[in-house]
Amino acid sequence: MVRESYQKQLHNLMEAVQQMGQKVLEGLDLAMRTLREHDRAISESLDAWDDSVDDMNLQIEKQCTDLLALQQPVAVDLRLITSVFKIITDLERAADLAVNLGQYAMDSDAFVLLPKDELLRLGDFAGEMVQSALEAFCRQDVAKAREVIARDRQMDKMCWALRQRLLSQLVTSARQAHKPEEAQEIGDDVLLVLWSIRDLERIADHAVNIGGRTVYLITGSKEYL
Repeated sequence: MVRESYQKQLHNLMEAVQQMGQKVLEGLDLAMRTLREHDRAISESLDAWDDSVDDMNLQIEKQCTDLLALQQPVAVDLRLITSVFKIITDLERAADLAVNLGQYAMDSDAFVLLPKDELLRLGDFAGEMVQSALEAFCRQDVAKAREVIARDRQMDKMCWALRQRLLSQLVTSARQAHKPEEAQEIGDDVLLVLWSIRDLERIADHAVNIGGRTVYLITGSKEYL
């Protein structure tokens, strides 16, 4: 009976991580909708959404500490709990980045330098990586976790290409500016778009971390840690 209760707690822990992950994906979708629609109400809703993610993070931390204190897990169960600690940290940080993206997106003038579709495509790719990483963790699928890690190279290439295009556009626009103030505005706009690219790239990096933790959980290999 005690063993059944323990296994139920572990199952509930996995379910909680999945729920938190889906909550984070919802926020990333809201951030991308803010960029697409320039909707201030959506952008402002991200603060309350982020608070709910933080609450989930604390609840899962408590589940982990209770299991460690009361059950004294060993071997793969111990790896599961320690991995969850790391994974929820990655999810919470990804949530913070989604809030940033929603704030950047409210400056509509900044995103004329690069078609919004380019950033939306990048957001979709990052979201797919997080989704796949969560699926790999919950299903304990090593192959899928490694696929997520491998996709990071494609994400990096996409980000690099967008930065190159953006900086090329900066040079062209700066040459056409007639006043120092105009050049300053262009520079400020470029920073917002660069920050958006950077934060989407970081969200993908957090997906990679989740994939690495999944590999460690299942195999014990520290290859991606």
